[in-house]
Amino acid sequence: MLTKTVKGVLKGAVRRTLRYVQSPKVKPNESHNYGQYGQEDYAYSWLNSIFTELLNESRGSLRPSYTWGVLQSVHLAKAIGIDHVSVIEFGVAGGNGLIELERIAEKVEEILGVGIDVYGFDTGTGLPKPQDYRDLPNLYTEKAFPMDVEKLKNRLKRAHLVLGLVESTVPKFIDCAPAPVAFISFDLDYYSSTMRAFKLLEADHALLLPRIHCYCDDIMGFTFSDYTGVRLAISEFNASHSMRKISPIYCLRYYLPTPPERDHWPEKFYMAHFFDHYLYGRNDGSVRRPVGSSMDLKDK
Repeated sequence: MLTKTVKGVLKGAVRRTLRYVQSPKVKPNESHNYGQYGQEDYAYSWLNSIFTELLNESRGSLRPSYTWGVLQSVHLAKAIGIDHVSVIEFGVAGGNGLIELERIAEKVEEILGVGIDVYGFDTGTGLPKPQDYRDLPNLYTEKAFPMDVEKLKNRLKRAHLVLGLVESTVPKFIDCAPAPVAFISFDLDYYSSTMRAFKLLEADHALLLPRIHCYCDDIMGFTFSDYTGVRLAISEFNASHSMRKISPIYCLRYYLPTPPERDHWPEKFYMAHFFDHYLYGRNDGSVRRPVGSSMDLKDK
């Protein structure tokens, strides 16, 4: 009987917490004190307010997945003292997603006061030839999703279009020492291309936030599996790195406002963790801490 009572109390507490973070508590134009919340217990409630407002203002023209990912990642950057970041789309194709990413970056930059550089990686000529079964040749073919390069360049306002195979462009990108990467959309379709894009996650910590929000598009339905495509790439990356891991953001939909939480995109969100990053233990503003708390881990 005692066990059932305890379980009931715990379940009630979880339900109350989820209702709290799902519902907007602070208006988007109100200030937010990172690490010292006033009446807030979780950053989710405040960020959900901004997220909802941005989607309402756009009348459906902004991708909820990109909006949420950029907002969360830039909030992390600000909370840990980074004032300029990079956001990336791997797999641009026609460019509608990259254009939306530009617009989202502009709005989030204005709200949070963190500079945002936008990059789009693509071959410019469509998909390369599938290498083997891991690239899902039953779904994808060579030259699919081509780009009209000049047309897209004329539509872009601030994004940097990086053209070529990722095995060549990612190392060059790293060598250019961009602002720390905060958000990545992986939409390269293939296992092989995704694995090569993951080389970015092996860069020096100075080029990466301690946690990067990752949107992985091609992981649900059809013939996607743990043994092909993006899921296989994630598994192999995790197996080959002891202190760098890519993990799902579990039960994310329950921490989102409705109706976006009913969509499928929350199930496609992962987080890349860099456990030995010198800022990994820095208070990231997610949960309220007592004023004057000494809980932060010291920087190396």
